Formats: sequence, C-alpha cells, structure tokens
Amino acid sequence: MTKKIKIIGLFLFVVLLSACVKDGEDLCPPEPRSLTGSAIIHVYAEKFRNKSQNPLDDREAVFTDRITHLRYFVYKNNELHDEGIIDKFPKAAPSSYTFSLSDLEKGEYKMVLIANSAKKSLTGLAAKSANLLLTFPGCLDNEDYFTAVFPFSIKDDRNTEYEVGLMRTNGVIRYTFNNMPEEVSDIEVIMKNVYLEKWIDGDYKNICEANMKYLITPRKKQAWIDGEYVIGTFPTPTNEFSAFHINLYRNGEPEPYMSRMVTEDLSVLRNQLIDIAVTFNNGELDFIVDLDSDWDGSSSGSVEIE
Repeated sequence: MTKKIKIIGLFLFVVLLSACVKDGEDLCPPEPRSLTGSAIIHVYAEKFRNKSQNPLDDREAVFTDRITHLRYFVYKNNELHDEGIIDKFPKAAPSSYTFSLSDLEKGEYKMVLIANSAKKSLTGLAAKSANLLLTFPGCLDNEDYFTAVFPFSIKDDRNTEYEVGLMRTNGVIRYTFNNMPEEVSDIEVIMKNVYLEKWIDGDYKNICEANMKYLITPRKKQAWIDGEYVIGTFPTPTNEFSAFHINLYRNGEPEPYMSRMVTEDLSVLRNQLIDIAVTFNNGELDFIVDLDSDWDGSSSGSVEIE
C-alpha cells in the first residue's frame, strides 16, 4: 500500500511539472525573488573652496586629508535603522570611504553623515534625523565640520551604487599677524553676526559672535612676526554682513589698549576663505583683506596657540 502511494505521488509530480512545459517553452511561474536589496555608497569630501554648491563637483584627492572622524545614521521610513562611528580609515588613503549596506528591506532610506564633530557639538536624539543639531564649538576648535544627507530607495533585490559628497559647514578666516610690538601680550579677533547652529537635515539658525584670544608668549614672539592663525565659523546670514574686529592687549592687562574694526561689509561663506593680514605700522594697525588667495587650506606654518 505504501509503495503504491509513493508511485502515485511521483506520477502526480511529473504530471504537474510537465503541465507548465509546452513545446519546450517554460511556462512555470518564476521562483520568488529576494525581498531585500543592497546599496554601496561612496562618500567623498568636498574640496576646499569648491565654488559649486554640489560637493561632488570638486572633491579632495585623499579623503583622510580632511576627514578624521565620521558618524553615520541610517533611517528607514523615517525611523532609525542603524548608526555608528568610523574613526579608522584605510592606510591606502583612497579618495572616498565606502559603505556597503546589505539585506535592506524594501522602503525609503536616508543616510545622514557628520564628519569631524566633537560629541558635545552634535546634540539631539538620533531617533529622528530632524532632531540632530550641530552647534558652533568656538574658535578654539579648529576642525572643519562636514555633513551630508542622502535619501535613497530600495525597490528590489538589485545592488545599487551611489556617490555622496560631504559638504563643509563652515567658512574659514585666516589671520596673519606681522610686526607685533614687544609689549603686545594678547591679540583678540572678533567676528560678529555669524550663525551659531545648523540643523543637520536643514538650515542654519541663531546668531552669535565668534571670538578668539591668543596669548603671545615671549618664546613665540618671533613666530608671530610671520605667524598665522586659522579660524572656522559658520556662515554669515544670507544677504547680510559680518563685522570683523581686532583688540590688542599689552603686558597682560585686562582691557585692550587698542581696538580696531577691520571691516563691516564682508560675509563669511560656507567653504570659502577670507584672508586678513594685520600689520603693526608706526603705532597703528594696517589691514589687507584678500578674498582670492590661492591658499589650499593646509595647516602648515600656523602658529600653535597655548
């Protein structure tokens, strides 16, 4: 009896199999496709002084020349799916860093990237990308902050590749100090009317005054003759200007003995450079402002501030 059942079962299987094959044409329904897909995302760093608002139009040749720390958040249908920190990069120094995201279910995704940010500068609950807020940490922090928000979709089981550009969030002011007199013990630079905060998934907001005071020690006097100091600030509000001021202090006194306005009609622009040369000449300060310097953003030659 059991043997007959096995024979009948085998016969039915053969009949069913042959029923969807006619004249050599396979009419059988296709096997179910995988319900997950994958995405390969190549991340590039925007080149300093890229004139375009598209960071991919001009990219750094070596990713790690600009990026030392990378935080990422992946959202699926506006819910946090994955997050992590990358602080070790390949020694081969390629032009990009690659994320390989596999086993992604169908849906709408968003990758949010924040580079070089100190933990205290990035706030907000990561459960929603709209919560993430980057705050200007002050001029003492000379890191360049980069961000990117990249939406993508998974519709099938295909493996799709993308390119994403990290945008520098700050502008750069480079001060060069020349011929400072021996009595000068501190130099303070002030930039008024620049943004304080930036929504990672949105615009800048709130206004602040950025300032930095440098203590000039005797052993560094010579360095200050041809010294420079680089400051990054968030941009000036659109269609507005920032005011730039210099204060000189002598012999450690609490109040400046000389205060001068450099200019009040310049705007700090994202990823762009303002070069300001300050020279003490016959008891007065002379200023030269250059918006077309060919400086590439390297830190070589900068004065180390204690």
